[in-house]
Formats: sequence, structure tokens, C-alpha cells
Amino acid sequence: MRLLSVRVYLAWKNALDGMARFTLAITGLGDRLSCFMLRHTDYRLWLGVRRRLHCRWLLPRGLRNRSAVAAANRYSLLGSCNPQDFTWLMQRRRLLDLAAVYAHNAQLLSQLVRCSAQLNRVVEPLHRAGEPVLLAPMHTVSDVLATLVGAGVYPGRATVIVSGDAQEYVRQAPAHQWQQHLDYCSIHDDRRLIAGKLAQAMVEAADHGRNIILFPDITPDYTLNSNKDPSAKQACRLFNRPAQLHSGIVRLSRALRAQVVFYSLYYDHGVHIHIDEPVAAENVSQVLPGIVERAMVRHADDWLLWHSHSLFFINE
Repeated sequence: MRLLSVRVYLAWKNALDGMARFTLAITGLGDRLSCFMLRHTDYRLWLGVRRRLHCRWLLPRGLRNRSAVAAANRYSLLGSCNPQDFTWLMQRRRLLDLAAVYAHNAQLLSQLVRCSAQLNRVVEPLHRAGEPVLLAPMHTVSDVLATLVGAGVYPGRATVIVSGDAQEYVRQAPAHQWQQHLDYCSIHDDRRLIAGKLAQAMVEAADHGRNIILFPDITPDYTLNSNKDPSAKQACRLFNRPAQLHSGIVRLSRALRAQVVFYSLYYDHGVHIHIDEPVAAENVSQVLPGIVERAMVRHADDWLLWHSHSLFFINE
């Protein structure tokens, strides 16, 4: 009887995995359909349709496991028993990226333009006053959309420090005007290539010819895999616990003597932006933990890194 139970369980798991593989096999067709719909309709209508059709049990086991980790992490920090389904958050991000980058959805692009205009009201006066600017978006809603918003502000040029897969995703997109405003510095490039690109970007940023975009809320487990330098992490407290944040934003702002503008997108029947007060370079290390914590609380349903196993509390 016990052996039969095991066999039934394994058969059930294999059936679910088979359905997940089938789902992945039709993803390309689904993306083409989504692009067609997003090109010709308001993206919010298609999001509503896809939300009703969303079924997490048809998704790959790895994504379902990440969703369980995300729910446990959020409950641990915020005590929320009914968080948004993390698998849908990932699906929504993908659809928003398709809408902006591939389908050039008019409604979404107009919302991003509006967000850029709001951000520009903070950024341009700093440049006019002779202050270099470092843009620091949070991982909310979509890191691609956050980058597009940052690329649209004065002086109309930006270098974003990204991972290699994000860089390739945008590079393969159909030609669009926003691509003229963005350059990429991938952390997965050769170290000498990274240094050259970043040095040139810093020179231009200091001369007010561009902004640099760097996400400040990257988690230490990712940092440990890509950078063994102890100086890459900043000890702090988050949610009244000992924690570690990536220190790149602190070091880069000091090197540029830049004002750091933190912002985060959020979704409420459309894409909106929250912008924090600019922070001088010498104060970034003190205020960074509070800004990250408030963003995670304020935009808990939009934050994309809940699935990170250790969050900011990795025990080395």
C-alpha cells in the first residue's frame, strides 16, 4: 500500500511536470499572440484577460517553488497572510515588458512618458545646478520599465548597469526611439570591458551628458555569486534585523559626488511612480536601508525579489 502511494504521488508529479513542459512549449506562440493583442488594444484589457486565465499549477515546478519562497519571505517580514500570487507578478512583468519593448503599446508608453516627466522635474534642476545625478530605481513592477523611465529624463542619455540576460532581452527588441537614449554596462562582461564602459559613463555623467542607472536593492545572495569582494556589501539593519545591502550605489555616488534620486514604479490600474527626495553622496549609506525597507513595505505587491532565499539576511 505504501509503495502504491509513492507511485501515485510520483505519477501525479510527473503529470504536472509534463503539463509545465507543454506550457513552455507554447510560450513562444503565446508571446506572439500577446504582442498582437498588446499592439492593438489597451494593455490593461489584455492583463485582465491573462489574469483570469492564469493557473499557477500549469507553471514549471521551479517557478512554483519560488512562489512558495516569496510567500514565506513576505510573511516573515510583513506578516501578510494573503500576498499577491508571485507567479502572476512574474507573468505580469513579462507582459508589461512585451507591451513596452516589443508591442510598443501606446497606452503603456504614454504612462511611462508621464512617469519620466515627473522624474525629470526632480532630475533636470539638479543638472542645471551643476550636480551629477545617479538614478536608483527599485525592483518593482518591471526593471525594464524602470530603466525606460530613467532613460527619458534630462539630458536624454543614460547608462544602466544590468545583468547580461536583461541586456540581451532589450537588444533583441525591434527598433524604437528609446533605444537611442540607453547604453548598457553588463556585470557579466569581462572586468576590463566593464571598467572601460563605466569609466566613460562616469566622465560623461560628471559633465552632465548622461545619467547612470543602478538598482540599489539587489540582494546579497546574488552579490555573493558575482562578486567576492567584501567591500561590495554594506552592513545595516532592515526590519530591525542585521542585514547586508549591495554597496555599489554608495561607492558610485561618492566617486561622482552625485545626487542620488531613488524611485519606484507601482501598478494601480496603470503604471505610476513614487520618487524620494534626492540624497547627497555623503548621506547615501545612512539613508539607503530606510529607503529600501520603506519601498518593500509600500510596494509589497510589486516588489520582484521576494523569491530570493535569504533576502538581505544571508548568514556568511
